[in-house]
Amino acid sequence: MRTAQAGDSERDAFDLYDNMFPVRGRHDFGGANADFGSGRAGHSHQGQDVFARCGTPLVAARGGTVRFKQYHAAAGNYVVIDAAGTAVDYVYMHLAEPTPFRVGDRVYTGQRIGAVGDTGNADGCHLHFELWSPPGWYDGGKPFDPLPSLMAWDKTS
Repeated sequence: MRTAQAGDSERDAFDLYDNMFPVRGRHDFGGANADFGSGRAGHSHQGQDVFARCGTPLVAARGGTVRFKQYHAAAGNYVVIDAAGTAVDYVYMHLAEPTPFRVGDRVYTGQRIGAVGDTGNADGCHLHFELWSPPGWYDGGKPFDPLPSLMAWDKTS
């Protein structure tokens, strides 16, 4: 939610968004190697990297329920949120520290979930962001390119 644009006194006081860009500071989308589907040793990149300074706040792009919160040698500190009303899982990797949320916690759109980091197998400070189709992350769903969504959210939030 954000204050509505001034200039139209007939409007409501707020603009409401289903999603919010997760990196809350200066950022860029990196080069071709940061894109969904780019080659990796033995597999392809399943998300989109968003580069920002370490410590840049990260927020939930969409509210939902925390499904996983762990550390993995490749992903570093990560959290998976089942986005409310969508059956799509939103995955955030390489967080500077473990998210303060626990599995089962409710998270709201725009709520801080951590900070950009370089934990795990990360080349520089960035958020590795994935979107997974139903039924979800490593539960029968498949990753799909998050860049169009990220770019749309970046324009509006």
